[in-house]
Amino acid sequence: MAIENMRKNGEDPLILDSGDMFFSTTKINENNLKSEKHRCETMLTVYDKIGCDGFNIGKYELLAGISYLKSMSEKYPQVPFISANIRDKKNKELIFAPYRIVKKDNLNIGIIGLTNMVPDTMKSIIVDDYVIAGNDYINTLKNEVDIIVMLINGDRNSQASMPKKFEEADFIFTSGSTHRTNSSNPQAKGGPFLYSNGKQGKYLTVIDLEINTINSPIVDISSHEQKKKQFNNRLKRLQKKDPEKKLEELYANQENILNMIKRYRNDLKKEESIIKSAINKMNFRNVALNKSFKDDPEILALVDNALEACSTLDLSNPKKTNKIKKPPKSIKKNKKSKYPKPSKIKTKQ
Repeated sequence: MAIENMRKNGEDPLILDSGDMFFSTTKINENNLKSEKHRCETMLTVYDKIGCDGFNIGKYELLAGISYLKSMSEKYPQVPFISANIRDKKNKELIFAPYRIVKKDNLNIGIIGLTNMVPDTMKSIIVDDYVIAGNDYINTLKNEVDIIVMLINGDRNSQASMPKKFEEADFIFTSGSTHRTNSSNPQAKGGPFLYSNGKQGKYLTVIDLEINTINSPIVDISSHEQKKKQFNNRLKRLQKKDPEKKLEELYANQENILNMIKRYRNDLKKEESIIKSAINKMNFRNVALNKSFKDDPEILALVDNALEACSTLDLSNPKKTNKIKKPPKSIKKNKKSKYPKPSKIKTKQ
């Protein structure tokens, strides 16, 4: 498991989840309630084992009701539920803590949870405007912390505008959209940086953060690293013609190629200069959780057993039998499961 390997290497990642993790469907009924709850508790058990620094309450987390959600927070206290805009209708108070402050590598990191996606069936809660609530807590935290991270469960149409809505945040991680951020996506200069890791937990969003002075802006070097790699690869391909000769000698009579080489080198120097001059650096990458990704045997066994149990508990499954069977190969490899694939931030100082 990547997170355990990081810890073995002396790193201490910040592990976050922006919500919409609990259930595999929005249609919770008496036929699938037991299987969906078993799925949910398995995911929380996994988080309990790998660690979690902030878990935002989103639309899916509310589907089985507030009482169940509260019972899960009590059963898994090491998975800190947060929500800054969901209140109990009876007493008008927030149901969970609105934020957490976590210390990592001498940095105080404030984590705020929000949602603008609530099931219509939820009559026992009040949902505050997520933009107003989010900015209120940013104002509360900004003089207490070094970095502010927003975990937001929001519909796809609202996600692109979030950096403008929360201008004083540093990072925004979202759920609720099938869109997946990649390193070529343009980000607001100086932040806040916006990320979505897509659907079904197929990717792990990783942020490598190097802070050298808290008073300087954070520079996203992700696209610059990518461009640097591209220019180097192009020059290497041209060099393959004869590794022993200089490029100017190889293409002495080809002015177009010589001009192209000159342009590549200038662009390469430009990208290297940006990376080198950045005081505080941030590098974003998506880690594909595919067949090449090494599974932790204990976690994999837990997931496989849970899938078998869920198949048996689901009364709406026409193929259900009283005997637990070995799951099909496609299920065992977790191709369509919703088990937690969290975002994480590594910090260095």
